[in-house]
Amino acid sequence: MADLKLLTEKVIEKEKVAIRQRVEEARKNAEDEVQAARAKAEQDKIARKQTIDENAQQNYTIRNNTLEIQKRNDVLSAKQAILSRVLEDAKVELDQINEAAFKQFTKDVISQFQSESKVTIVLGSKTVGLIDQAWLESATGSSIEATLSNETVQNEAGLLVQIEGIEYNFLFDALIEDARSEIVPIITKELFV
Repeated sequence: MADLKLLTEKVIEKEKVAIRQRVEEARKNAEDEVQAARAKAEQDKIARKQTIDENAQQNYTIRNNTLEIQKRNDVLSAKQAILSRVLEDAKVELDQINEAAFKQFTKDVISQFQSESKVTIVLGSKTVGLIDQAWLESATGSSIEATLSNETVQNEAGLLVQIEGIEYNFLFDALIEDARSEIVPIITKELFV
């Protein structure tokens, strides 16, 4: 009977050791899982933070570029408005040209047509009265027959030269528009550099 009791105690002791080992192993596995979960959570936290930082940086870059483009467009728009105003002011100044300056302008224009025998001058309505037929004849002399037309170009300053059905435009608005590509860079350099 003592052997049975001893055998039972050995079996119980053996089971206790086995249970302790399983418990110890389960506790170690649980600690390993907890450590792995903590490490994964930390990695996830770092990855989320990095993603948030990257998104924030990307949003900042996009917003900054948008603001730079808007600033550039605003500056260009302001410059364009100033250039348009300068050209408009030039047109207003030319619309109010004085008699002496207009006579000199007319002489310079007619001198370009010295090889022609006959020209007709049509004035813009804003410059009518600054020259007359008598002045035109004295300015051209006998080298060219110049006739001042009774017709006018409404709401314009300057003149047209008509030769055998061909019309040469020296109206101030047209001259400014023709010279626009040449004078805008000059004005831009003077105003914005």
